[in-house]
Amino acid sequence: MRILKYIFVSVLLLSAFPSTVTAGSGVKLTLAEAVQLALANNIGLQLQKDDVNSAEGAKEAAEGEFDIIAKGEGGAESLERTPVIPGDSEEEKTAQWALGVQKKYITGTEVNLNWKNSRFAGTPVTTLIDPVYNSGLSLGVRQPLLQGFGIDRQTATMRASEKNLAAATFLVSSEAANLAAKVKGAYWNLLYAWQDKSVKELSLKLAVKLLDETEERIGAGKLASVDIYQPQSEIARREESLILADRTIGLHEDELKLLMNSRDWHIPIILTDLPPTAPVTPDLQFIEDNALTSRPDVKAAELAIEAAKIQEEVALDNIRPSLALVGLVGQGGTDNVYGDSMSDAVDDPKTQWQAGLAFSMPLQNSAAKGLYRQAGAAHNKAKNSAQLLRLQVQQSVRTTVRDVQLAQKAMEATQKTTLATGKRLEAEQAKFDVGRATTFDVLTAQEAYSQALSQENKSEVAYALALAELDRIQGQVGLDIDVR
Repeated sequence: MRILKYIFVSVLLLSAFPSTVTAGSGVKLTLAEAVQLALANNIGLQLQKDDVNSAEGAKEAAEGEFDIIAKGEGGAESLERTPVIPGDSEEEKTAQWALGVQKKYITGTEVNLNWKNSRFAGTPVTTLIDPVYNSGLSLGVRQPLLQGFGIDRQTATMRASEKNLAAATFLVSSEAANLAAKVKGAYWNLLYAWQDKSVKELSLKLAVKLLDETEERIGAGKLASVDIYQPQSEIARREESLILADRTIGLHEDELKLLMNSRDWHIPIILTDLPPTAPVTPDLQFIEDNALTSRPDVKAAELAIEAAKIQEEVALDNIRPSLALVGLVGQGGTDNVYGDSMSDAVDDPKTQWQAGLAFSMPLQNSAAKGLYRQAGAAHNKAKNSAQLLRLQVQQSVRTTVRDVQLAQKAMEATQKTTLATGKRLEAEQAKFDVGRATTFDVLTAQEAYSQALSQENKSEVAYALALAELDRIQGQVGLDIDVR
């Protein structure tokens, strides 16, 4: 009864592990807080968010194709020469300046409005008007008829960039789900490392207690003096295991801090949560359907297919010849005074117009054909990658659901094993008290009980890890945490 009471108290201490496992100062940390810190600070997730910023920039750049552009230019020139024809100018001075705006519409239509001005003067005077000013306003239009024709073609880059942006955003959510699963794994592994150390401390205390009892029996002449070596050697072995347990704790704590991008590397973490042990019954078909329809990386893969298809259509269009309808209308005025030339442009304008077709076609067109081939390969690769991802999702769903089910059974089995080994230790200790068992028998029972306790803790952590993976394969962070 004495050893049973000791075991019962020890198990209670282990179940209250988070509040008793560490001594001294430290940072208390729940699982939800660990995940939130990682989502806020993890460098890998920040890199993924940088990809979103880059995609936003690409989308903005694509929209810039339809911006209004203002332009202006101006300059002057002077030319002196020896006349070769009687009456020709010996010196000519010219100046010109212009302002304009141009705009491209989603139909592909390019419109430009230009205001042009010029001045010419020659020495000696050889023209009826000297100096001569010319001022005019013109409106030009260009409409593609083959390559680049249609709204879909003109907005292709913009639409592809929008899909790439949406895909990059989904990948942030996918990375967040993966990161959350890693944090949960590191948290539960660290918890198990502390629990395992507690079990080893209990095992060491039991061995020390047996050593004290053995010394008493040797002193009373009930045991031989050589019986002292068995518990002494076992104590040394268990002390060594305790040292290794400290190393394991350090490794898992560093792993958790790395995921959280922690700056407090010298401050220990005090875990406050226990792994969930409530049984769940996952529906395989529901989880598979949910993963295939809701998982962010699956959605991103589908968007990547759509973006690649748009790029392939653009590349195919670029193989076609370029044919455009061009036109221009305008009016202007000419006079020896700049102000009068502007008045003439309104009151007595000189009109101009132009209409025609512009055609061009590379004779070999190797560049466009090569780019089309590359775009087609990228489209096929995106489709194959998405199909492979779906197959991997289906496989991981089946594996994870099976792991959850087996982990529940393992918890039940280890609980029975712990109870059985505890009773065995109680029996061996009772037999030792009356001289019917050796120190080796008791130590063996102690070790079996310690391993059973450790395995029970391990099975609970394995169940928690399986549940974390169940969230991850569905693209969920869990813990009701918003990743936006």
